Amino acid sequence: MANPLKRFMAFLRRSLALESPPAYFVGKKIEDVGPILPSRRLVFATAICLLAISALSVALFLCVILLGEAPPELVSAIVGLVSTVVGIYMGRRW
Repeated sequence: MANPLKRFMAFLRRSLALESPPAYFVGKKIEDVGPILPSRRLVFATAICLLAISALSVALFLCVILLGEAPPELVSAIVGLVSTVVGIYMGRRW
């Protein structure tokens, strides 16, 4: 069984790769470039954001259970990180 962190990083790398790579002409033939893989920094940044989202979600869940209310700071931090991850994927796809 592979290391779960390596499998998670491989999953992120595959999900951030461009699926339909552009083709270009070389003379009269069309050359296929293959999948365009993301940089290591982008994969690490996405992994850190997803891990922070999960940790903050657990903290929010515990605050709601124990205190009975959701602190607005936690909610805004989660929303900010989720919008960062959505921006990473939208910028990568379009």
